[in-house]
Amino acid sequence: MSHTIADEKADAKPDTDMQQIDAWVEQLGHQTLTKRVQAKKELLNAGKTAIPSLAKAALSDKREAIERSIDILGALAQSKDEETADAARVTLKMLSESKQPSTAERAKSVLNTKEADGIKPFEGWDKAGTPFAGGGGTRSVSVSNVNGVRTITVVENGRETFIQEVPGRGIRVKTEDDGKPIDVIARNAADLEKRLPEVHELYKQATSGPGLTTGFGQVGAFPFANANAVAIANCCPPSTLNSAGQVSANQMLLQQLNELKRRMAGNPAMQQLLDQQIQAMSKD
Repeated sequence: MSHTIADEKADAKPDTDMQQIDAWVEQLGHQTLTKRVQAKKELLNAGKTAIPSLAKAALSDKREAIERSIDILGALAQSKDEETADAARVTLKMLSESKQPSTAERAKSVLNTKEADGIKPFEGWDKAGTPFAGGGGTRSVSVSNVNGVRTITVVENGRETFIQEVPGRGIRVKTEDDGKPIDVIARNAADLEKRLPEVHELYKQATSGPGLTTGFGQVGAFPFANANAVAIANCCPPSTLNSAGQVSANQMLLQQLNELKRRMAGNPAMQQLLDQQIQAMSKD
């Protein structure tokens, strides 16, 4: 299939300009089929040179870009060129560790394994709230407190999580998991953490975020970057944050590329390609 192109031409264009590769990656989302096919062919021809850009696209919030970029990485992972194949596999394993379901599941299906052969996840690679985590920019949170009853509503990528805390009666959660409705009443925050750890994290962020005291029944809405200030502080050093306390897209991507470079310790050629992109971004 398409991987035969990668087999034959994995190193056909080792010096392909990074901007051109980025343009081809963007073209994967073109509305015209012929344009998408052309972009895929060019990226396969570019071989390992295209891997950093494909990895970035796989962590975007666009499902089509995620699927198509990972599929190309899968084709490159079958290349007869060992360096290209190894680099693609390391990248896929990294993506399979993502907390973004659409990315992780696609990468896992391509790898056909959950194991990462000892490769540890990179904290912050796709942390929610960064520009590279799908849905990071589409989360809205509202909090109200009426007569002691705290209500938290989180909407992310069309998925709504409803949390209501009634003094003496526990915390009720209504959400869904993989399309299945969930309706749970936890005794307290500790019980919620035990039963639904991801929802507990939302609860903790919302109840500890700035500007959330709404004792007069007013509804507070705030950007996700503020709601997740603690999580961002934990994942990202101060140098990666801008004046608003948000993750700098450029700095976060530099972290990711440096981590991918570290994982490519046994592939000097791939490290050199990553170095080129890191140096180019550092000049911006």
